[in-house]
Amino acid sequence: MSTSLRAWQAACVDAALSRYKHSPHFFCQATPGAGKSRMAAEIARQLLLTGEIDLVLCFAPSCQVAEGLKNTFSGVLNRQFDGLLGSVGVATTYQGMHHQGEEFWRLLDKYRVFAVFDEIHHCAGHDPLLSNSWGQIILQRVQDRAAYTLALSGTPWRSDERAIALARYSNPEGRLICDFRYGIEEAISDRVCRPPRIVVV
Repeated sequence: MSTSLRAWQAACVDAALSRYKHSPHFFCQATPGAGKSRMAAEIARQLLLTGEIDLVLCFAPSCQVAEGLKNTFSGVLNRQFDGLLGSVGVATTYQGMHHQGEEFWRLLDKYRVFAVFDEIHHCAGHDPLLSNSWGQIILQRVQDRAAYTLALSGTPWRSDERAIALARYSNPEGRLICDFRYGIEEAISDRVCRPPRIVVV
């Protein structure tokens, strides 16, 4: 895959790599359809090139999104990305985390893993007692064991108002702190997305 990065993607990659020098976590809010997966794959490519990671694990809310991540990462990295022998990584669903054995989770101890979470707002919680099941697994299995994490969301809020896993919030306002934002206005201005049309039926 040789498609060049959009300006916002290149800026986000630079911001993430800069933050990773002093923090393992990065949260990106970018409007749906802007190309978050392509940007995430580029971060993985650069971390692999500099020898800072060994493996990439991607998690998504559905099989369709996981398949899209698999194809994007495989294309950008020019590597096998199916979790089989010789693969540089795998994309799976949040629900699939419940069915992974200890051998899978030990990868985070044996290797330097870059963990990517697409549509992270599906995963709730900073506190295990207030987390949903997906958020609990991230807190218990990944948060403090991955070399780097990348949390992605186009709509970073929850109807139940619970905190999003891996997110930071201002105190006392409780506002989400994003490391990088690319909103709908910017996407329309850049012609990355078209203006939304609301049709009343």
